[in-house]
Amino acid sequence: MNFTWTSIFVTVLAVSVLALNENENNYLQELVDAGISQDTANKLVNIAAQHNTEGSDPNKSGRAIFESIISETNAAIAQASQADQEAYKNFVEDKKNQYEKPDEVDNSDDE
Repeated sequence: MNFTWTSIFVTVLAVSVLALNENENNYLQELVDAGISQDTANKLVNIAAQHNTEGSDPNKSGRAIFESIISETNAAIAQASQADQEAYKNFVEDKKNQYEKPDEVDNSDDE
């Protein structure tokens, strides 16, 4: 998976988590649980949180907000340690797989 697609996916994930009024701490905990350091995870959550209210600004388009989040996320990850970069990559891949593959239904009890 290329880095641009990865960044777009995580940006959508971050914004959707915050837009759904999920607790920022839940998103932060997910990142930390994925092996991303607390410092880098805080930076990523803060990027999403900073842009969360911009949707109501009539002078900012959704595309501009989205591109800002992608750019800032890419910069934060590029400055992170190699371990954080790898953990972030794995986190995104895991999330991508969760959203691409529907939950398998266990039909063993239907007989």
